[in-house]
Amino acid sequence: MYQLYRDRPLLVLCLILANIALSFWCLKFDPIINNDGITYLAIAQMMLDGSWNEAFGYYSWPYYSFFIAAIAKLFFLDIESAAYLLNTLFVTSLTLAFVCIVGELSNNNRRIILIAMLVILLFPSITKYRSFIIRDFGYLSCYLWSLYFIFRFCNTLNKSHLIGWLVFAALSCLFRFEGIAFLLIAPYFLFLFTARRVPHRRTILSVLSIAIAAISVSLIIWYVNDKYASMIEMAQASGKNVNNVTDLFLENLKTKLGGQELTAISYTGVIIANVGDVAYELIRRMAVFYFLFALYAYLKNHVFKTMLMKRIWLVYVITNFMVLVGFSLYNNFLVSRYTMATALTLLILSPFVIDQLIRAFKNTSMVKRVASIIAIGMLSLASLEGLDVRTKKTHIKTAGQWIANELPSDAKIYSNDRLIAYYAEPDVAANLNETYNNLQLRTYLDSGHIKTYDYIAHSVSPKSKLEDIYRQTLAYNFGRPINIIEGNEEKRAVYIFKVDRN
Repeated sequence: MYQLYRDRPLLVLCLILANIALSFWCLKFDPIINNDGITYLAIAQMMLDGSWNEAFGYYSWPYYSFFIAAIAKLFFLDIESAAYLLNTLFVTSLTLAFVCIVGELSNNNRRIILIAMLVILLFPSITKYRSFIIRDFGYLSCYLWSLYFIFRFCNTLNKSHLIGWLVFAALSCLFRFEGIAFLLIAPYFLFLFTARRVPHRRTILSVLSIAIAAISVSLIIWYVNDKYASMIEMAQASGKNVNNVTDLFLENLKTKLGGQELTAISYTGVIIANVGDVAYELIRRMAVFYFLFALYAYLKNHVFKTMLMKRIWLVYVITNFMVLVGFSLYNNFLVSRYTMATALTLLILSPFVIDQLIRAFKNTSMVKRVASIIAIGMLSLASLEGLDVRTKKTHIKTAGQWIANELPSDAKIYSNDRLIAYYAEPDVAANLNETYNNLQLRTYLDSGHIKTYDYIAHSVSPKSKLEDIYRQTLAYNFGRPINIIEGNEEKRAVYIFKVDRN
């Protein structure tokens, strides 16, 4: 970072201003909070209110919320504004780290650095989540800075860069659990990098490696047991013979196999299927062309100056991929944005290929020139299309605000959409005490518990026929809605019913 700022301060300034502008752009067209964001804000509010035990009891990894609370306190902001400011800082740090890495690998080549700047600023998978309140940007920022310090060490052999790598690898654990995986491979890097002439090198590194491994394994055991304790209880309540996380994992596998007996063949099939799912999500997250560029750059060895650098990059890619496959296996699902760390590691190679395509205009055949124009054109279209982040949920916020302003303040309101409850309820932490979804609505309808509420705000989207059936059921039981807030898409609306308790 210092070297980039020293050599190209104007570029750093432009990068910072561009990030601020892009964040404002995304928030303007997508001002609706995401579901995970509600949880983070609620926990941050608990912290600001001094309810630390309640905050840590509800969510075992609340450090992102702590930073939101700290920003709110430091700058006298409301927690939502503080969260957006924090994410803008993190995504700016992320893009700086990316450009610094490319600068390090390219010997500070001006054109490649400019290409890297444009690539990361307009990378569709970054743009898509700029308006989200998520901890991923904090994790990705620390992750990329740790990778930068490793590559920096390879060029300078300065041990302070090894310390920088360890510090950022440890900080990444505050945001996502996956960061622990890179602490687990720390002993490998320490033995690989540290100069052999250090006194008592083997003893010092052995003790340090054992300590890091012990701490990492302890964190994994604690996190897994804490995260899946409620799932084990639910499985036991449903009559399943599940007593620990291993039993839960095997039970999830059986469910995925449709109740088939677990055999070596079926288990191998599940692993292969999960590898395929992760690969598909990764390629999708990279907009295909960037993935092909990264693959080409690696195979042709156009990026790495030494085999050591290439090996480090490959270790990071493989570690990320293995973590994703393990997560997918254990949980039977994979959120697409979880592949971002792997995608960004691969994306580092893309600016070098784009630079080659630009240089190819001068000294290649017409066919290759046309192919270069098409490839760069496709990338540009994908990036510009990614700037279209218009939300389809504006009516959700409108409905929540109408409820807050027009209905009695002491009225009990239920909704099948958590976002409506968030905008209708001034106390953000109160959102955590209720489940807002279609399944819970069905339970309340069947049990008659729905009549303990005064109003129902029912959200309907064109993708769910079930939601429309529930709307008809509510209309049958309670008559016509007192208000309908329509969305900007056909059949997307919020119906507000007054509950008749007779």
